[in-house]
Parts: sequence; C-alpha cells; structure tokens
Amino acid sequence: MSTSLYRQIKNIWASGFQRYAKQMATMGDAKAGTLVGVDDYGNEFYETEDPDEIHLRTRWVEYKDSKTWDISQIEPGWHYWLGYGTNIPPNKVSGEEKTVRGYESPKIHSPNLTGTSGAYVPYNTAKPKFQSWEPFVSNRAS
Repeated sequence: MSTSLYRQIKNIWASGFQRYAKQMATMGDAKAGTLVGVDDYGNEFYETEDPDEIHLRTRWVEYKDSKTWDISQIEPGWHYWLGYGTNIPPNKVSGEEKTVRGYESPKIHSPNLTGTSGAYVPYNTAKPKFQSWEPFVSNRAS
C-alpha cells in the first residue's frame, strides 16, 4: 500500500481538520485510528486496522508537547509496542507478564538536548594532527 489522495481525505474526514493540522506539523502524515493508551508523560498512542494504511505504519504516538518531541520522551514499554515487538500494549499487561524496573524511574524527564546549546560536548585532550597556517612575509633582497 502507498499513500494516496483517497487515504489522506479519508483520514482527514475521520479525525477532523484541527487534528489533521497538528499531525501534519508533527508527523507529516494524516492518520485516523483508535486510542490504545496514554503513558505517564501524557503521550497518546494510536493504532489502526485500516487495510489502506502503509505496512508497519499502523501504530503511532501523538506527543503531549507538540513543540519538542523525540523518542526519548516515550516510556520503554510503549517504545517496544510501537516497534511491533509485542501486540499487547503496556496498559493491557497484567500479572506475571508485567515487568518491574530494577531502578526507580525519574520523576522529571530530562529532554534530549542534542543539537542545542545544552548538548554534551566532551573535552578533547588529543594533540591536533595539523596546525593552521600562519603567513610569514620576509623582506626581499635588493
């Protein structure tokens, strides 16, 4: 299956124009589906059973904060479900199937700062392999 004008119009009609505008600004595609769950950060996870949808593009996330978004803002269980590692979403897992973290998750999620002024830059102690050229002008012999 591929993207088509019919598929786009059908998804706009099903999800509404306001949601379509948000999806185009964040994902670059119009999608309509059912809400599967919400994680602790407020992100919403959707899935569709539409046969016109692109293969392995039937699950997606709509981030709570649409200004800054990246995959580090998703909990590991939901990330595994989005990548088709399992067909059971984390909010439907119960009993012995439920995993327990070996450490407590942080209360405040620190965002990924790559590409910003707050990004980690290691201190370089290696000697440079070349030096910049410094022009030297000598007087001509007359």
